[in-house]
Amino acid sequence: MLRVFTENDVKKIQIDEGIVVFNLGQENEMIVGPTRGGAEMTITPEIRDIEFDGRRGKTAGMQVIDGEDATIKVVSLCCSQELLQKGLPNSVMDPTTKVITQGNFGVISKEKYLKTIDIITQMLDGTYKILTFNYGLHEGAFTYKAAPKAENEHNLEIIPHYTIDDSSKLYAIKDSETCPITVGQTGE
Repeated sequence: MLRVFTENDVKKIQIDEGIVVFNLGQENEMIVGPTRGGAEMTITPEIRDIEFDGRRGKTAGMQVIDGEDATIKVVSLCCSQELLQKGLPNSVMDPTTKVITQGNFGVISKEKYLKTIDIITQMLDGTYKILTFNYGLHEGAFTYKAAPKAENEHNLEIIPHYTIDDSSKLYAIKDSETCPITVGQTGE
């Protein structure tokens, strides 16, 4: 008899939308929410085929990974100043008035990058899959839409980055028996 999948395969089905957290475990940790449409992440390798005489097509062992990029897409309904600023990497916010204004042009300081972006999802067996990305920055257009009988959808397309350090990595994916954050409780 042919087995298509095992009971363990079924237990590892990811359910629901997950949670997006900026700077998990840091003093400036921020849960992104509420969201619409969950979160989507894509990791894209840059694969180069080695051309050689007699090549019939793609050949195993004759390919090189030259690089890898990633993107994270999340649509938030939250319009807090802190979250809106994440969509404006050239902005500065006055700490007293919380007014966001355009910053100066030039090299983007390392402080503008989110140290980590975590997507926490739950499996059918009650465990968690945690996808962690490093040094993310929203590089797309900033859109703020006020429409009748609708909520603003603040689109973030965050691109993880390497650092100058050659040992830096874009991502890590791990399993966890527990959720690293408490959801649904406020500090009030």
